[in-house]
Amino acid sequence: MVKTRNNIRTHTAILFFFMAFICLPIYAQEQNFKVVQADTVVIDSIWKDHSPRKAAMYSAVLPGLGQIYNKKYWKLPLVYAGLGGFGYAAFWNSQEYKFYFDIYKYMIENDLSEYEGVTLSEVEWYKNSHLRYKNLMIIVTIGFYVIQVIDANVDAHLIDYDISDDISFTVDPVMLTPSIFNSSSPLPDPRISSFGLRCCLNF
Repeated sequence: MVKTRNNIRTHTAILFFFMAFICLPIYAQEQNFKVVQADTVVIDSIWKDHSPRKAAMYSAVLPGLGQIYNKKYWKLPLVYAGLGGFGYAAFWNSQEYKFYFDIYKYMIENDLSEYEGVTLSEVEWYKNSHLRYKNLMIIVTIGFYVIQVIDANVDAHLIDYDISDDISFTVDPVMLTPSIFNSSSPLPDPRISSFGLRCCLNF
């Protein structure tokens, strides 16, 4: 029984000693701390002065020039194919509208119900259809022009944005200094610190 009590006292003393050692505050060797400036990341000079405003202005002046400024050369065929295709569709419908408009005007002035196998109602339908498609293609062409300006601006904003799939989770030891906001003392001693763990999720 005596041995058991002695063993309990011994183990209790060892436990208290171990806890005191773990919770013991760490004092800095020097009271004066030096603030070390963190290293700065130097951006490549190619993208240092890259401006989204310039990219948008270049594309507004000349379609595709903003994409060249952003070094997205593969978008040039898309820009010119879209503008060329929609522009040609608007031009072609405009020409067809003028053709059927002249025929319609000629038939109205000469009071003709049919001309070269085409009735007046058919000529009127073709005339109105080509006018509608011409206006639609003009709107689409202008919309595509605005889209390529917006695309250049957005690309310039994302030119230095990290879109890598590198996702990592790290746990590092860190020395924690008591803050004035979570301490009962009005001015906590900055020399008193303790160890802790810091979890970082990088994505």
